[in-house]
Amino acid sequence: MISRRNYFTITIMMFVIFFLCMFINNLKDTWNDYSVNAYAEDASGCPSQVNLYMPGSFEGVHRSQNPGTKENEEEETEMVPRRKVVYIGAPDGVFADMVYEWAVYTKGDIARYTALSSFQEAEEETGPAELLVIDPAGVRWEQEEELRFLADCVEQGIHLVFCRLPEVSVIENSEQARNLLGIRNIAEAETRVEGLHLYGGFLLGGEMVYHALEEEDQKYQDLELTFPWYRLEAGVKVYMKGIPEDESVKPESYPAVIWRKSFGTAYVFAVNGGYMEGITGMGILSAMSADMYSYELYPVVNAQSMVFAGYPVLADENREVMEKYYSRSVKQLFQETLWPGIMTTLQDQDIGLTCMLAPQYDYQDDNAPDSEQLKYYLKIFNEQSVETGLYGFDKSDIFGMWKFKEDQAFIREALGSYRFSSLYAGDAEDEAITEALEEDGMASVKTVVTAFDENRQDVVGFLSEQVTRQRITADGLNYSFRGDFLARSMETALGYLNISFDMSRVAYPETEEDLWEKLALDFAKTAGAYEEDFQGFSGTTASECDARIRRFLQLDYAYGRTGDRIRLETNDTGGAVWFILRTHHEAVKEMEGGSFRQLEEDAYLIQVEDRDVMITLEPSEKRYYY
Repeated sequence: MISRRNYFTITIMMFVIFFLCMFINNLKDTWNDYSVNAYAEDASGCPSQVNLYMPGSFEGVHRSQNPGTKENEEEETEMVPRRKVVYIGAPDGVFADMVYEWAVYTKGDIARYTALSSFQEAEEETGPAELLVIDPAGVRWEQEEELRFLADCVEQGIHLVFCRLPEVSVIENSEQARNLLGIRNIAEAETRVEGLHLYGGFLLGGEMVYHALEEEDQKYQDLELTFPWYRLEAGVKVYMKGIPEDESVKPESYPAVIWRKSFGTAYVFAVNGGYMEGITGMGILSAMSADMYSYELYPVVNAQSMVFAGYPVLADENREVMEKYYSRSVKQLFQETLWPGIMTTLQDQDIGLTCMLAPQYDYQDDNAPDSEQLKYYLKIFNEQSVETGLYGFDKSDIFGMWKFKEDQAFIREALGSYRFSSLYAGDAEDEAITEALEEDGMASVKTVVTAFDENRQDVVGFLSEQVTRQRITADGLNYSFRGDFLARSMETALGYLNISFDMSRVAYPETEEDLWEKLALDFAKTAGAYEEDFQGFSGTTASECDARIRRFLQLDYAYGRTGDRIRLETNDTGGAVWFILRTHHEAVKEMEGGSFRQLEEDAYLIQVEDRDVMITLEPSEKRYYY
């Protein structure tokens, strides 16, 4: 039996706890200024397209190799000349844009020739190149003179990258071609493998085996698995191999996909198949470049973003279908099921989240969006540092200005005003996006997220003078081996990952495969796989990514090494910038003018805060004693 004193004490404690909870919640609501977008700022004060760094051609181009300054330097460091890249291939070829954009992002100079013979004629005027990236269609393989010229380039220390190999018949009939490419003979003119083995130390993310051993994993296998089987010369270094169906084949005899042959001071890299087509080629080029030198230092964006496109929806629509599959409304599903599941999956992951708001999908029905729902989501997004952007489509996948007029009218009535900083435009045409941004209330948008486009290589860039574009690089609701390989390539080349989740599929499911209970499995697999492989990069919202893209595109730099010290100088970008440093059995001991973080063995993320930075290295075996 409880005494009166204990009863009174318990009552007082319950009252105090109740009061504190109410006080804290009220205080939290008071401080939560959800009606103001913390990510919105005037883009006119940010670096614009005018500040964009553009690569030069060899002819008559001169740039300062010392963009920064340093007084009282004790020891003069000789700066590495800007990389000179030559692309051999048709301007409309499958590799041309990829190589050009890679030169833009790495701040190199590039010259382009449709054929190797054209470069031969111009070489005396342009001077020697450092790297030749070659589409095999630009080489007349039957001409011994051209093959001798390539051999001479290698003897002069010029590295060669063959984006893919010539026809099997060319290799079969040309000993010169085989010697150049490191091919001993042809095992099979065409073979089909079951999977691929990517070795660690090439692309960032470590070793990966793309082999669907279980029946349920077969849906993930979408990589190119058919190519010629070449036996390579001894001493050739292989980065990726196919896994043949014949289990009796020893691993050292597996058909090679990406490899390198050494010629003293120069290397010849070869890609067997179409793996360098599209933006994946940028990561492969960056990985090859890191293997060409004793160390490699190049700029990256350093941004990992997750975009929920069309989430949340604020109108009670498609009720009949929702009741059939979920026994609840779409608003209840998004709030009570999806959001807790999303937060549980992402709670331990360093990845930025942007929710592209869809006030409604169906603008033809009588179900208007709910203003209280809008306020609810803005509050919880603000508490979780989630950015709220604007979704650009209706349920018919139509991107139009009339939709933004409807959305802005609703938002003005609910909040008075709200400045959106980011817009999800999917696969809309550039002209339509530009026109939509001229609508009332859209002037604050400074970055546009667009869909992955295998025909476009400008992963990050400017859509207009003031507005940036950031492309999606992974579909979070459709994990695949090809998507994983692409993500590794993008992280290697740019330190950039942008995963999208199209939540309109959940609100308007066409098949049972679109139900959240099934899509949630791919969501968890995608988020877990990418987070596990790339833990060293920063999570950013769309607007935070925009700021980094602007500085990255504006960046110019020079670097050089004396002894165990690397000196890096940059221009003034108005904020921190990031580089990847890749070494061969050397570790970063200390750094002045910024900070560093190890990504994996022999790979470091360098954060530059001053215009003049000094990085000190040591043999990697010594790092365990500190």
